Amino acid sequence: MKYIAVATAMAIAVLAVAVASVVAVESPGPRSYLASWKGPGCTSGPWPASMNSVGACGCNGIFFSGGYEFNFRGETATLYTGFGCTGDPYRVFEDTRACGDFGWRSIHIDC
Repeated sequence: MKYIAVATAMAIAVLAVAVASVVAVESPGPRSYLASWKGPGCTSGPWPASMNSVGACGCNGIFFSGGYEFNFRGETATLYTGFGCTGDPYRVFEDTRACGDFGWRSIHIDC
């Protein structure tokens, strides 16, 4: 009986280490995100709420169209001309910036 208890304790310890390793692998650093500004250009403009940042996986709305910056951190994305990730798509796979009025209204971040 003593050997079964020791073997069970060892198996639980090995399983705990394995789970911790999986969690560490699936928890990457900062994700790709898009910042948009009310403007003019890549500036915040008058207060309040003149800059927005989105980085959640899936479809996100873009709230301002005075300028934007996509910060690539490993997750690619697709910009869309329509709301709700509809309309003409444009694939993004690197840092990109446009400091003027732009036509993107939503972004899908691939995670």
